[in-house]
Amino acid sequence: MANLVKTDIEGIINELNMSPDDVMYPIFETVVNSIQAIKERFDDVKQGKITVEVERDITQMDLFNRYENYPIKSITIKDNGIGFTADNCRSFEYAHSTKKVSIGGKGIGRFAILSIFNTISIDSIINVRNVNQRVRFGLSRKAGLTNPHYENTTQPVCTTIVLNDLNPNFSKESSKYSHEKIADSVLSHCLLYYLNGDSPQIEIIENNMIINLSNQFSPKDFVKHTITETIKDKKFTWYFVKDARANYHELCLCGHNRKVKGKRIDKIYPIFSSPEEDSGLMFYYKVYVVSPYLDSRVNMSRNEFNFPKIKNEEEEEQKEELDIDVQKLIVEKDIDVKTIEVIKALFPELVNDRIKTVQNRVNSFLSSDDGLEYRHLSLDETFFASLSDNIDEKDLDDAFHTYQYKKSKEARKKRDKLFKRDYSNKEDYQQLLKEVVDTTTQEGLSRLAQYVSHRKTIITLLEKYLNWSEENNNYEEEEVLHNLIYTMGGNQDTIPYDKHNLWLLDDRLTFHRYIYSDKMIKSHIPTEGSTSKKETDIAIYDTTYYYGEKNEYSEINSVVIFELKRPDRTVTYEEFSKQMREQILGVQEGNLKDYNKANVLVGKSTPVFYYYVVDANAYSMFLKNADFEGFRETPYKSLMRMNGCIYQEILTYRTLLINAQRRNKVFFKKLGIE
Repeated sequence: MANLVKTDIEGIINELNMSPDDVMYPIFETVVNSIQAIKERFDDVKQGKITVEVERDITQMDLFNRYENYPIKSITIKDNGIGFTADNCRSFEYAHSTKKVSIGGKGIGRFAILSIFNTISIDSIINVRNVNQRVRFGLSRKAGLTNPHYENTTQPVCTTIVLNDLNPNFSKESSKYSHEKIADSVLSHCLLYYLNGDSPQIEIIENNMIINLSNQFSPKDFVKHTITETIKDKKFTWYFVKDARANYHELCLCGHNRKVKGKRIDKIYPIFSSPEEDSGLMFYYKVYVVSPYLDSRVNMSRNEFNFPKIKNEEEEEQKEELDIDVQKLIVEKDIDVKTIEVIKALFPELVNDRIKTVQNRVNSFLSSDDGLEYRHLSLDETFFASLSDNIDEKDLDDAFHTYQYKKSKEARKKRDKLFKRDYSNKEDYQQLLKEVVDTTTQEGLSRLAQYVSHRKTIITLLEKYLNWSEENNNYEEEEVLHNLIYTMGGNQDTIPYDKHNLWLLDDRLTFHRYIYSDKMIKSHIPTEGSTSKKETDIAIYDTTYYYGEKNEYSEINSVVIFELKRPDRTVTYEEFSKQMREQILGVQEGNLKDYNKANVLVGKSTPVFYYYVVDANAYSMFLKNADFEGFRETPYKSLMRMNGCIYQEILTYRTLLINAQRRNKVFFKKLGIE
């Protein structure tokens, strides 16, 4: 008898792959076996009784301090069922026994127990021809099954099973289960027996404290709704059971009268996340789903279902194109979808009220600056149903981001489909074309809205900084303003064109190819041959190559240089002219190369645009002597001078700010962020 089981124990245990999350499985398995033994002995299951006694390992203080419970040391289960008769003993000898196959037995429950407890001791008193007989034997992971010992006895029929020597890998998880939580778990696992009025008395005992599960649950008090529906011609029943001690609504998929798998309902239907109220008592639902189909799909360990797998996501989305047999398959997602339909049918007012609550929060979010980039999205009922009615702003932003990504992905698929489509069906083609154009336009509006919102933020920061500086007469070094416009030490390789803020100075600079910031001119890639040591704050080289062409002489079209001067600093025309001359000559004497290292020319005829940004005091000084220096004031409050092909302009930071505000005002107004 021992060798029949011992040989395959480790192999079977490894195949079962039990995890720490399954630490309660041994209790579930033995309790259900006890229920079945009681039903086999008594016509009235109410004559049966099961006790589950928990013993803790009080030496594990570290786990106690962390979880307020010692880990489990052993479990003792007693019942007054039929016991280990000759037939039951023979069934116990064989792996994958088929004795209980009609009621969902897999024949390997004891091996799943051995994954968690290393030894199982069995002491069973049975009745044989009106004589009570005691049979004792054990099963261990190492030694296998011991030979049974028989003796006559006058003690009443009962069976005691002791699960001992907990696998250390499960100690931590077992510490998370208090006496009450163990009782709740057993009740949840076996609740269908109570729903069907088919349960014996079950007690969970620890330190002489008894929790009677029959006192914990009465179907008429706790079962609020029972719904039967079909999924692809298969019958399913949903039991909505209220649970005042739960922390969330739970969907429990069941097989053979026991819970196999649970999941949070708010993960599949977030709008159904808050608790319900009944006579002032707040509670959550445990929704038990039963079906002969689920019975047939329970795996060997009874901790998961073997649902059929659709090959990939694309096939799942295009089920109508699959063959008939695949369309008839029921997967877990089908049960989730039907569960949502059942919830909507049972609680229409509640669902609608919560959707309205979410809609109000969504509208409030979209009207804020944070929601600007999502205003273009067309939101449908599925989006609102995907949000919890108590969602916060951060999670709402995440939900919008996910929804936008989903819509963008759908749009890409439609574009790909459009590009592959011929013109044979003009009506179909035109409809698809319209959808693609509409979606692409919405995506563009979203990106434009984000970029314009970014500009609004930068302009506001610049305004606040200038106001603070003027009010407090306290000016930092030019690095503060410099980094607001363009990161010091950056170039076009380190800062993408849409990340800098050179548009503050001139919108034409937004897409310029060569941009260098606060580096010596001789280190600029386009001027590798230069010997000049003079630094510019910002130097911009605009080549036609960036726009897809060079002129026939391989010349750079223009050179643009900005100087940002620290506010509250005295600057003279002499300093201005000297600095400008050194910088322009430094550029002109270099042998410029484009990003392909091809030579390009900057000659004396190449236009140079030189901008000098100063504070109001310095500008006033320049203005006094403007006529003598050949400058004239423009309508935009700047000083302008032309010397040959060199254009020079002096302006203030306030002028820079006002002009940027004016250029962008119409965009801010359109987006409602003035």
